[in-house]
Amino acid sequence: MDVTRLGPRELACRALCGREKPKELSSIAEQPCAKLRRMVLRYRLVELLADGKFRSGEWLGRELGVSRAAIWKQVRALAGLGLDVQAVRGQGYRLAAPFQPLRVARIQTLLPAPVAARLSCLEVLQEIDSTSDYLKRGAPFGAAGHGRACVAEWQSAGRGRRGRRWVSPYGSSLYLSLAWQVSSAALQSGGLSLVVALAVLRALQGCGVADMGLKWPNDILYQGRKLAGILLDVSGESTGPFLVVVGIGVNCRLPASAARDIDQPWADLSQSGVSVDRNRLAALILEALVQTLDTFTREGLGAFSAEWERFDLIAGRAVELTHDNDNRIAGIARGIDSRGALLIDQDGDTKSFHAGEVSVRLI
Repeated sequence: MDVTRLGPRELACRALCGREKPKELSSIAEQPCAKLRRMVLRYRLVELLADGKFRSGEWLGRELGVSRAAIWKQVRALAGLGLDVQAVRGQGYRLAAPFQPLRVARIQTLLPAPVAARLSCLEVLQEIDSTSDYLKRGAPFGAAGHGRACVAEWQSAGRGRRGRRWVSPYGSSLYLSLAWQVSSAALQSGGLSLVVALAVLRALQGCGVADMGLKWPNDILYQGRKLAGILLDVSGESTGPFLVVVGIGVNCRLPASAARDIDQPWADLSQSGVSVDRNRLAALILEALVQTLDTFTREGLGAFSAEWERFDLIAGRAVELTHDNDNRIAGIARGIDSRGALLIDQDGDTKSFHAGEVSVRLI
């Protein structure tokens, strides 16, 4: 994609990710657009503070070529991204929770070569409305068996299932999307959403996280609380092929200020006792997604049924399903059928419900 076709926000995002470094972004003082200058300054400031060590306003100003007053203004603005910056007289500024910035080169290094070769584009965005919406705005289709992926440090309009907002503070979680071409036969066979959840769970296991399970259709829970969520956007003609954009959010270390906005029991990776590099987690998720999508295309949901059954947290339990029109159905969960629909037993009468129709709440 030609950088000159991007708007100011996406231009700054790509310039800072290390994938594209256009000449016009080489110095903050040379930026032609005041808004763009502020954005570049903000994210370079975040990266200088990412290690959690104190940095004086004088040192930061010297590194960034701006005044101490400009540094102070940007430090105050970082609160809007969900970052907690501590200011101590005589020591300077530091992030209360240090983090490892996402890097394209780092993720690519961690990807197996065959998987990396099948990603025609991999980007790290400093900020974006939604990683999935960003990919949907790109080229509609790539070559079969190849995809486009992006991760972001911050989302201003992250989306969850059924129109919910996905809380997305800066540098505190992993926000990842993959655009992939899926055949009509594979999509209509059913169960893609469930298979994607299994891929994410496998990746988290690869990081050493245990005590997880799945709540239909695609929530990953840690000790009964939501750790990661998935949203699929599907587009294409009725005869296919279809473009599926898989959006994934994994809570890594949520600050208390952001956690207050979550309306359900939640967990993050810091509670698991496992230290996870987000670059490694992104690579593991992309690897698991590519491998899982390949298997699903060839063999369908049947290849994953036994694995789903092992991690199914609601089978045999009383559940309540809420339709989009707020009708509620109570019964006993009886696993899934061959197309990934949830089976509910109501007084001996078993009915099936598809992921797009209902949500599940344990009762």
